[in-house]
Amino acid sequence: MRFFFIANRFLNSNKGTGKLTGMVSIIGIATGCFALIISVSVLNGFKSQINKKVKNFEGDIKISGNGLSDDLSIFYEVDNIKIVSPNRERRGVIINGSKKKVVTFKEIDIDIVKDFYTIPIIGHYPNNKQVLVGYDIASRLGIKVGDDIIISSPLDQKTVLGFLPSKKLEVSGIFYSKVLDYDNKFVFIPKNIGSKLFTNKNQIKNFDIKIKNPKKIIAVKEDLIKSLGENIKVESWEERYSTLVKAMNMEKLGSMIVLSLIILVASFNMMATLSLITIKKIKDIGILRILGFSVNDTQKILFAQAIIIGGKGTVSGILFGVGFVIFQKVSGFIKLPGDIYAMDNLPMVFSIFDMVIIILISLILITVPGLFSARKVTNLKPIEAIKWVK
Repeated sequence: MRFFFIANRFLNSNKGTGKLTGMVSIIGIATGCFALIISVSVLNGFKSQINKKVKNFEGDIKISGNGLSDDLSIFYEVDNIKIVSPNRERRGVIINGSKKKVVTFKEIDIDIVKDFYTIPIIGHYPNNKQVLVGYDIASRLGIKVGDDIIISSPLDQKTVLGFLPSKKLEVSGIFYSKVLDYDNKFVFIPKNIGSKLFTNKNQIKNFDIKIKNPKKIIAVKEDLIKSLGENIKVESWEERYSTLVKAMNMEKLGSMIVLSLIILVASFNMMATLSLITIKKIKDIGILRILGFSVNDTQKILFAQAIIIGGKGTVSGILFGVGFVIFQKVSGFIKLPGDIYAMDNLPMVFSIFDMVIIILISLILITVPGLFSARKVTNLKPIEAIKWVK
């Protein structure tokens, strides 16, 4: 602790250009840490929102394959399973008057849909004779709640006279997930209607699964593979959207590398500050050497100065950054156009792990210039130092 005490005295007694460059170093390091926290928090926030929206619509795990039984008990035998939604997907056409659109029909169990699909709905969930339409589909075709529409799935359909089987159904509701891939693609239809439209017996079945504890998703996936066999496809949401997840992770890494350059520049400025302090305090350093301080001790004092400057900058940047993240989460101060980003406020999520990484980055970038500056007193002779006249 005595090294830090002496180093702090040196810094506090520093005036003029040395003090100014010291303040610039602290502000630079603080700015770099602040920018890192904000950047990482925003990327984490977007990933969290995507995670939430995907899970609300598709669940944590998707199982697909031929030969899967409709008996759901085999899934609930696995620990940590919350709810299972069996479904089939099929391309088809939806018609409203003279307007039509190619969509994907999602055949669902009406008894489960309310508990599984936690998405905003205009209207209500369908019964056995109704459908649920995506918001963008409804907007393009001019569909409103209560309208009658015609649905048809021409794939694998064979009729004597060439007419395609179709169904006229009422629209019970319009769902608005705020994800274009969902709202512009899917139409939910009851299982009894789907069985009449989907005549292909080899149609692949899907089972969307939500689990109780998302942190145990890997263990649940392994248990499902053991229970169902390796021929059945079992994927987490991150595996289904692996390209998107990898892109976001690379963007996070890239932003951390670029913004770390701010801290690096501030660290070199700090090295200049320490050089000025060393020149101004060279006589004091010589006295310390005569009093019994070794070269190693004087190096520790100079290195302690680097830690103090870097520490002040790092702590300040982290406190301001975390404070800004909390303020944004509470107030939603920064707004986003909801029709573009599918969210109204800029999302920010900060984790302890990210803070540790940022602190480590800052410490590494501070330590190297600090050690370099400390080595400057290696060849300093005490008698010559005390004769130094400023």
